Amino acid sequence: MLAELADGLEADAVDGYLAGENRPSTVVEPKPRATGLSLDEIVADHLDYLHHEAFFVVSTTFEVTAYRTLWFGLQYDSETVEQGETVGNGALATVRWYDGEPVGDGHLQGQFAALKDVVGDMLDKGVFTPSTARQYLKRKLAERVGDRQKLLIPTGESPFEKASLNHS
Repeated sequence: MLAELADGLEADAVDGYLAGENRPSTVVEPKPRATGLSLDEIVADHLDYLHHEAFFVVSTTFEVTAYRTLWFGLQYDSETVEQGETVGNGALATVRWYDGEPVGDGHLQGQFAALKDVVGDMLDKGVFTPSTARQYLKRKLAERVGDRQKLLIPTGESPFEKASLNHS
C-alpha cells in the first residue's frame, strides 16, 4: 500500500489507506486537515504554533524532517497583551528525534521561554511595542539557533524568512 501511496498520492488512495482496519494506531491524527497546499501556505496560514508542539514534513519518499514549534504570542508573558495570534505567529526549528523522542531541543525551549518572559516584561514597561517585541524575538531566536539548526519564520511578505545572522 505504501508503494501505491508513493506512486499516486491520490486523495482516494490516501482515504482508502486511512479507512483500512489494518492501519497501525497512532496518537497523531493521520488524516490530513487539508491537501494540495505548499509548505509555505501550511505554516503561514494553517499551523497553530500554540496548540501544536511539533511539525513534521514527510517527503514523497517518506523522509521525515521534524520541527519544534515556537509560538511568538506573549499573552502569558505580559500583563498588557490580552490575546496573541496562534496561526502563522511563530517559528519552526529543526529537531533531532531518537526512538520517538526529541533529542537536544530542551535547551532551546528553555532559552525561548526565558526570552519571551523578558520581552513580555519589556512590553509591560513600555520599552517595546508589539511590533518591536516580535522583531526582537525573531532576531534573538535566530542568534540562539545560529547554524546548529534550521530556523523557519513565516512572514507576511515572502512565505519564509530564513533566519540568519549578519555579523558586520
